[in-house]
Amino acid sequence: NLYELHETAITLYQKNLFSEKGKPVLSYLSDRGLKKEILEQFKIGLAHETWRELLTLAKKKKMSNVTLEKTGLFLKTEKGTFDRFRKRIMFPIFNTAGRVVAFGGRALDPEDPAKYLNSPETPLYRKRDIFYGLHSARQPIREHGYAIFVEGYMDFLQLFQAGIQNVIALSGTALTERHALQIRKFTHRVVLAYDGDSAGIDASVRAGYLLLRFGIEPRIVQIPDGMDPDDWVRKSGADGLKEAVDKAVPVLPFHIQTKDAKSLPSVQRSEFIRDAVSQIAGVSDGIIRDDLLKSLAQEMRVEESDLLKNMNSQKQRNLKEPIPTFSRESNEIRLTSKVQKAQVILVKILAGEDLDARQIVRKKVHLELFLEPVLKKLAKLVIPIYDEIDYPAIVDQFDSDVERKLVTNIFMDGIDGSNLTSLVQDCIHTLKAHPIKENIREMRIRIRELEEAGEDPTEAIIEVAKLQEELKSISI
Repeated sequence: NLYELHETAITLYQKNLFSEKGKPVLSYLSDRGLKKEILEQFKIGLAHETWRELLTLAKKKKMSNVTLEKTGLFLKTEKGTFDRFRKRIMFPIFNTAGRVVAFGGRALDPEDPAKYLNSPETPLYRKRDIFYGLHSARQPIREHGYAIFVEGYMDFLQLFQAGIQNVIALSGTALTERHALQIRKFTHRVVLAYDGDSAGIDASVRAGYLLLRFGIEPRIVQIPDGMDPDDWVRKSGADGLKEAVDKAVPVLPFHIQTKDAKSLPSVQRSEFIRDAVSQIAGVSDGIIRDDLLKSLAQEMRVEESDLLKNMNSQKQRNLKEPIPTFSRESNEIRLTSKVQKAQVILVKILAGEDLDARQIVRKKVHLELFLEPVLKKLAKLVIPIYDEIDYPAIVDQFDSDVERKLVTNIFMDGIDGSNLTSLVQDCIHTLKAHPIKENIREMRIRIRELEEAGEDPTEAIIEVAKLQEELKSISI
């Protein structure tokens, strides 16, 4: 019902934009360099100034009050229910499967204090999970080997139209850990092309360090002061931005350069170093962390040992935060046996992006094979999913930080797709053999106990022989 209402809204908003009344807005978008094709591709529309246009249409379609309340498209007050979006250019927000889950609205009135208004969070939409345009950019991101992050819908549309299609935008929020978790499924390299003002620069630096914590290599584009990617492409064409993307710099040099940190007075310089060390302390990969610390010491001309002391102190503080780490440490500590590793491999395949591989495992594996409770729960959650998996939503199904970290690590570690059938067979054999081997072990202990007690162990010996035959006859 929510999806149906969203489609109703899209139809209305697009009809409004391409109507006689929408011509001034269409002309404005054309002046901004957006062609009809890109507007139609991403279903850009227009919400009129009226108070109940969409509400009236929804009621004509006999949509329930529950649906109206859940969709986030309406405001309920003491005076009644009204359309949330009025007098705004409407940007449908798609999930990775290409279905509309929310809307962003850009004010037509320059005096409107809320330049952009997004749908509230709903059962379909959590802004901390969603990238605008990812449904169209997934394949270009894989082809190029990296993603370009921009801040706004207009930035995204301008770049995508200009042929820079490995681009995605944030949806009404700063970059979050869950965004990093999402993008890691597609690439480990990100170029940040945020606005060129001080707020955009600061946001780039914060986002860059956050990505590092998730094992993603960030580089930052220096956008000219006072401009955003949309402005740059409209005024200078796509080539200038493409060249800047090629010359994008790592986060630490960018941080030092934009703060002019080497020239700061001693007190401010010390504050900068503490801030940089605090960010570096959150990086879980030891090699990356050590390289960053060494670079900071060299650039700022301080002793690396002093920075290390500071960092160790910062790391203790960071450990208090529930930050997922993507080293394999938790898997190695908690899931070390052959049986545990076999379960992990199977659940990784079930949760992976290879739909054919998932189907192979789904046909051969039963929940009873998963002995670890957290892995059984994870398998139970992902086995029924036949299309794209919403990884953050799955992680949210687990209660404890330990479980969430473990599940996150499983999602992040891929499986080598070569010789997959043999790998699956080996894992299934390991799991089917495990209880039989345990029974054999227990029976052998029983045989020794009987012999030590002077009793006849013949029945136990026969049982072991039967179990050994059962072990040999395991079918996959």
